[in-house]
Amino acid sequence: MREDIKSYTISGMGCSASALAIDITQNIFKSHKDSIAVVLSTEILSTGWYPGKEPSMLVINCLFRMGAAGILISNKKESKNRAKYELVKTLRTQRAYDDKGYFSAYREEDTDGYTGVTLKRNLLETAGETLRSNITILGSQILPFTEKILYGVSILKKKMVDKKSSVDIYVPNFKSVINHFCLPTSGRAVINAIGKGLNLGESDMEAALMTLHRFGNQSSSSLWYELAYLEAKERVKKGDKVWMLGMGSGPKCFSIIWECIRPICGEAQRGPWADSIDGYPLG
Repeated sequence: MREDIKSYTISGMGCSASALAIDITQNIFKSHKDSIAVVLSTEILSTGWYPGKEPSMLVINCLFRMGAAGILISNKKESKNRAKYELVKTLRTQRAYDDKGYFSAYREEDTDGYTGVTLKRNLLETAGETLRSNITILGSQILPFTEKILYGVSILKKKMVDKKSSVDIYVPNFKSVINHFCLPTSGRAVINAIGKGLNLGESDMEAALMTLHRFGNQSSSSLWYELAYLEAKERVKKGDKVWMLGMGSGPKCFSIIWECIRPICGEAQRGPWADSIDGYPLG
């Protein structure tokens, strides 16, 4: 590449790497006007492969499949005439400051000297806490006032009026501001749990579930396969907002919100879904 091209490597960020890359690109653009950036997202299994026998380390060998995506981003004014989306918001949270979270997924050597990633039993719990923190902050910034009031009143009622009540805290309606959801594809149970936590329907989780079925968990690039699914189904309309939710080891959570700025059609004939989109969703 030319000498004036800047390259940044963020390998090791896990499943949230591409979402983090978008956030980094946004920050770089603040000081680099009229620029173009290419984000390359992939899962490299060779460096993370564990050849040992520790059960807690073997799980990582079975979680991922190979996948890759390339995303072209620009802050040039003329690019708006060709771009599909405009970046509306990014938000990241992490819990590496907490030992419980930090060691929930930890790279280390086993007793035989083989290096691998240990997954602890509290990983899902820690991931849930990180996700909850991210969603709470995001909701306070993008949700309409009425949703914030309903949420706030339910918390006060739970804490001050009836602490022992079994009544659940109100789940804000994110669908009032978001049209499409791209969720982590760590597994069907994870997708369903996140969907339940956000009060999403089956159609809202469809892109994640079908991507998991067709391509498996492709780590950070899975989010772009989900977006490609929505485009291939021609569901993203001009003015729609898409929420990408990336989660990775650390643990950390990233939210990216895009707004579609032009009609998107004809995507079913190209891209990763070209040979199978007609077979989805599964009956």
